[in-house]
Amino acid sequence: MNLTQFIIRRKTFVAMVFIGITLLGYISYRKLPLELIPNVEYPYLIISVRTSSEMNPLYVEKQAIIPLEGAVGTIEGISKIESYAEQRGGTIYLYYDQSVDINYAYIKLLEKVDEFAPSLSEEFSASVMKIDTDRLSNMFMRLQVRGSGGLERVRAVIDNTIQKELENIDGISNVEVTGGQTKSVEIVLNEQATEGAAITPGRIRTLISQNSERSTFVGHAYENNRHYFVNVVADYTDVRDLENIVVDRNGPVLLKDIATVTFGLKEETSISRVNGKDAVTMMLVRDANVNLIELSHTTREVIDRLNRELAVQDVEIVIQSDTASEMEENLNLIKELAVVGGLLAVLILWFFLKNARLVTIVLVAVPVSIFTAFNFFYFYDISLNSLTLVGIALAVGMLLDNSVVVLENIYRHVFLGRDRDTAVIRGTTEVWRSIVAATLTTITVFLPFVFSSDPLVQTIGRHVGVSIISTLLVSLVVALVLVPAAVHAFLKSSRMQKGLFSGVSHKNRLVQIYTLLLKSAIRFPARTIITAVIV
Repeated sequence: MNLTQFIIRRKTFVAMVFIGITLLGYISYRKLPLELIPNVEYPYLIISVRTSSEMNPLYVEKQAIIPLEGAVGTIEGISKIESYAEQRGGTIYLYYDQSVDINYAYIKLLEKVDEFAPSLSEEFSASVMKIDTDRLSNMFMRLQVRGSGGLERVRAVIDNTIQKELENIDGISNVEVTGGQTKSVEIVLNEQATEGAAITPGRIRTLISQNSERSTFVGHAYENNRHYFVNVVADYTDVRDLENIVVDRNGPVLLKDIATVTFGLKEETSISRVNGKDAVTMMLVRDANVNLIELSHTTREVIDRLNRELAVQDVEIVIQSDTASEMEENLNLIKELAVVGGLLAVLILWFFLKNARLVTIVLVAVPVSIFTAFNFFYFYDISLNSLTLVGIALAVGMLLDNSVVVLENIYRHVFLGRDRDTAVIRGTTEVWRSIVAATLTTITVFLPFVFSSDPLVQTIGRHVGVSIISTLLVSLVVALVLVPAAVHAFLKSSRMQKGLFSGVSHKNRLVQIYTLLLKSAIRFPARTIITAVIV
């Protein structure tokens, strides 16, 4: 007994299997993250070297670039190092092997540079940068807080209420406030004391930066199948912490010995008003691993609640821009286009088949194939984004081909008068090699993208390729398993067979036009081939 015979004898089993994997695919779809552009992590890191004044590039190379190259060159996984020196500093590019986890490499490099930085001359500062598309869109929402009573009152409401509420939202890493009088620390140096101790303002800036920005790797954390690297950053919380910074170990000399440290309000540099009300701008920065659209919905709920609570104080929070909103609109547009394309394909099938049951069989193949493909998305940790949705939209038209070919061949055998078992078995077995070959040919087109060494091309190939390949493979199984079982279930009697299938009349206008073109092509093959090449 071949596979087709097993399928038509176990139709209930086949139906339950496809219902199960389709429901599982729907669950996978609900768990897939949504983003406009997939995150691309480039396999290289950058060390940026800056100077306090313009210098000879040869001096920068000798005093900073070469020592840093020697310090970081011992890190495992680096395949190539490129460096550039300029008058205002230099740049070191470290290229890693494809197998290296770039996030872990970033932490190791950051620790190495922080460890080596104190040995550099005071006139140099070094920082580490990681380039990926996810970091480019971290600042996702721009707010404007408007209210009466002056900027100081609006800023006080922000500092006491709004900023704390927004920072408590899970997924927001930072809230940047612009406008109004902000609190600041002023350090006034005593020129005679600094000259006597031979301490420069640049050294003081370096010491303050090193004590506030140094991050320490403390371990790993796991949540929802994600791996996080945990770092602890020390920030200043008291003015006395600044005053007690050791600026010269010979003595020792503290910062308060050569400078006056005061805490107060920074001078206003800009004023903003909207409809007569003072306005302060806020920028929300998200974590790299959070779902942007879900974070936007949560943030909007908090803003609506704050607006209700602050209405009595005549303070309002207005959303000026939201990256997630634009992303959601674009994703919904692609979804709508895919649905419209599927409906147009169904209308074309109806135009040629003129049978509701046959169109229904083919129509079922679309959601079954797409939702089952979402299981592959979840397995390969691929999000729903512009690339994957475009891949699905392209696959919708192609996945119908397999089902139509199998259905049409079964249709032909039934029209020739064969019983339903013979029609389904012969109709499927005669074409399975052809549709498998056609599907595999389409799939192999996208394989070179996956093996590309360029991270951007590889990402595009991975997202588009997985979406198309998985959808087409599932559609192939649907055409060879589900469609024969469904057609066999509809062919329960000879009366139903006659009602389901009817021959195409030779008086049909489209058939007559096609017959004329076919006869003309057969009679004049050379002219037909030349015309096709020219066209």
